[in-house]
Amino acid sequence: MADTRTRARVLVTGVAGLVLTAVAIVFARLAGVTWRDWVDTYAITNIVFGVGFLLPASIIGWYRPRHPVGTLFMISGLGHLVTAASGMLLTYGLQHGWPLPLERTLVTFYFAGWQLGIGFLANIALLLFPDGRLPSRRWLPVLWLTIAAGLYETVSSVLSTGTFFGHPGVTSILNVGLVQPNLADSVFELLFIPLNIAWVTALVVRYRRGDERTKRQLLWLILALIAMIVLNTQRWITGDGPILLLLSFVMIPLAVGAAIVRHQLFDIRLVLSRTLLYGLTLTVIVAVYAGLVAAFSLFVPPTAERGAQTGAAILVAIGFTPVRLLMRRLTDRAFYGGRSDPARTAQQIGQTLHHEDDLGGVLDRTRAALRIPWIELSTADGALLAQAGTSQEGTTVEVPLRYRGDHVGTVRVELRRGERSLHTADRDTLGLIGTPLAVALHAFQLTEQVRQARVATVEAAGAERVRLQRELHDGLGPSLTSVAFRADAASNLLRSDVEAAGRLIGEVRADLRAVIDDVRNIVYGLRPIELDRLGLDGALREHVAAIPAQTEKGVAVEVTAPRPIPSLSAAVELAAYRIAKEALTNVLRHSDARNCRITLRVDDDLHVEVSDDGSRPATWRPGVGLQSIAERAEELGGAASAGPIEGGWLVTALIPIHPRAAEPAGDQGHTHRSDVSEGTAGTPSDLGSGV
Repeated sequence: MADTRTRARVLVTGVAGLVLTAVAIVFARLAGVTWRDWVDTYAITNIVFGVGFLLPASIIGWYRPRHPVGTLFMISGLGHLVTAASGMLLTYGLQHGWPLPLERTLVTFYFAGWQLGIGFLANIALLLFPDGRLPSRRWLPVLWLTIAAGLYETVSSVLSTGTFFGHPGVTSILNVGLVQPNLADSVFELLFIPLNIAWVTALVVRYRRGDERTKRQLLWLILALIAMIVLNTQRWITGDGPILLLLSFVMIPLAVGAAIVRHQLFDIRLVLSRTLLYGLTLTVIVAVYAGLVAAFSLFVPPTAERGAQTGAAILVAIGFTPVRLLMRRLTDRAFYGGRSDPARTAQQIGQTLHHEDDLGGVLDRTRAALRIPWIELSTADGALLAQAGTSQEGTTVEVPLRYRGDHVGTVRVELRRGERSLHTADRDTLGLIGTPLAVALHAFQLTEQVRQARVATVEAAGAERVRLQRELHDGLGPSLTSVAFRADAASNLLRSDVEAAGRLIGEVRADLRAVIDDVRNIVYGLRPIELDRLGLDGALREHVAAIPAQTEKGVAVEVTAPRPIPSLSAAVELAAYRIAKEALTNVLRHSDARNCRITLRVDDDLHVEVSDDGSRPATWRPGVGLQSIAERAEELGGAASAGPIEGGWLVTALIPIHPRAAEPAGDQGHTHRSDVSEGTAGTPSDLGSGV
C-alpha cells in the first residue's frame, strides 16, 4: 500500500514538474525573453536542473519507492522548476505592471526554490547515497551541520533585502530588512569547506568498506563528479565562469539515479578508468609542455620563442606514448587489480601457494588481485573445495584446471557488473594461476587418497582381526575346551578303567588333529604356506595338481610362467595367487570348459591371465568373485577385466611389481574401479575402469 502511494506521488510530482516547465516556457515567450536572458537569469540552468533531478527521482521512486534519495531529488527538482517558473512570471509581470505583493511573493519563491535543490537537499542525498543510510551513526553531526547550513542559506535569502536582478522594491515578501553580518557570512563560508571535505570523505569511506555492488554504485557518482569538476575548473579557481557549464551539475543526479536503479547497465569501471586515463594523460602532457616552454624561455632569447615552443612540442610528442602507457598501467591496477600484468600477479599468488595450505586464502588473494566479486574452486567431479567473495548472482565463467593433460578441477569466476565475457587479460592471468592451482589441487587429491587408503587399511586390519577372533573363539575355543575335558576324564579313568581311558585318549588325539587342521586353515587364509615354500609358480601348479581329485568335470588346466619368475613382493605374490585361484574356481564352478590356461607374464608389471574354452551366453553379469579379483588388483594400483572373448572366456589382471597408490580418475595409465557393470559377448568388461 505504501509503495502504491509513493508511485502515485511520483506521478503527481511528474505532472507538477511538467506544469512548472510549461509555465516557464510560455511566459518566457510572452515576455519576449531572448536566449541571452534565458542564460543570464539562470532560467535555462534551473529548468535543466529541475528536469535533471525529477527524472532520476521518478525512476528511483517507481522502482525503489522506499529510498529516501528519490524523495529528496523530487523536492530538489520541484524547487529548481519553481525558481524557473517564478522568474519568468516575474519577468512578464514586471512588463505588465502586476501588483507588487504578487511580484514580491514570486521573488520569495524564486529565492527559496533553487536553495532547496542544489544548495540543500541534494547534499543530504549524497550523504545517504547509495543505500539510503548514513555510513554510520558517527556521521550524524555532519548530517545536522548540512541541514543547518542549508536552512541558513534558504531562510537568509528570503529574509534579506535582495532584489530581483536590481529591480527596486521587488524583494521577498518575507523581507525583514535582514542584513547578514560579515562575520556570519565568513563563518558559513568556512563551514562549507569542512562540509565539502566531509561529503567526499563519506564517499571514500563507503567505497573502502563497501562490497562490489556498493563500489560500482559509487563509481557512477565519482565519474559524474570528476566530469563536473573538470568542466567547471575556472569557476573553482576564479569564483566565476561560463553559466552554461553549470549544466554539468545535472550529471550528478543522473548518475545517482542510474547507480541506484541500474548500476550494472554497463562496465562503469571501464568508463571511469578510461576517463581518468586520458584526463590524467592530458593533464600531465599540458603541464609538461607548459613547464618546458617556461624553462626554454629562461635560456633562449625572445626571438627564438617559436623554436622553443616547437622543441617543447616535439619532446611532448615523444613522451606522449610512454606517459599514456604508464597512466594506463596505473589506472588498470587501480580498477582491475593485477590483470594488466598477468605474469607478476600469477607469480605472487604462486608464492602464496608455497606458504599457505588454505585454498580459501589463495582464492581470496586471487579475487582481490583481479578485483572480481566471487571465485570458486571445485574438483573434477564438482565437489566444492573453497570459495572467496560474495556472489552478486551475475554471469559466471568456468576455467578448467589441467594437470598432465587431465582435468583435475574447475575455477568458477563471477564477472564484474557490466561485463558479458571474461576479459582476455583476466583469462591470461587465470591461465597462469591455474598451473600452480592445478598442482595444488592434484596434491590435495593425492593427500585425500592417501588418507582414504589409510582408513581402508585400518578398516581391513580391523575386519581381519574380527575374523581371526571369530575363528579362534567359535572354532578353536570349543575344540580345545573339549580336548581339555576329555583329557581330564581320561586321567580320572587311568586307575579304574584303563580301556576306557585309552578310548578317551584316542578321541583327544583325533580332536587335536582337527584343531591342528583348523589352525592350518586359519594360517592358510592369511597367506598360503605354498607361496613361501614353492613360490607363485609352484604354488599355482600344486593347486592345479589337486584339481582332478576335487572335480568330476576333468578340466585340463595348464600353467604357463617364465622361469624363473623375477623376485616379487609378498603382497604382489599373494594378490596374483588369489586372483588366479578365484578365476580358476569360477571356471570349475560356472563354466562348461574342458581346457583352461593360467598365464603369468612379467615386464614392468605382473600380468595374470586365465582363459578357457567355455561357451558364451548373450549377456552376463559379473559376480562377487570377479569383483574380488578387481579389488585385489586395484589395492596395489593395478586393474582387472573379465568377460567373453572369441572362443571362450578371459580374465586378465595387471599388478604393478612395485605397489603404488592408484591415481585420480582420468590420470593416464591407470583408472580406478567404479561399479562392475554387465558385459556383452565378445567384449571383456572392465572390472575396474579397465587398463
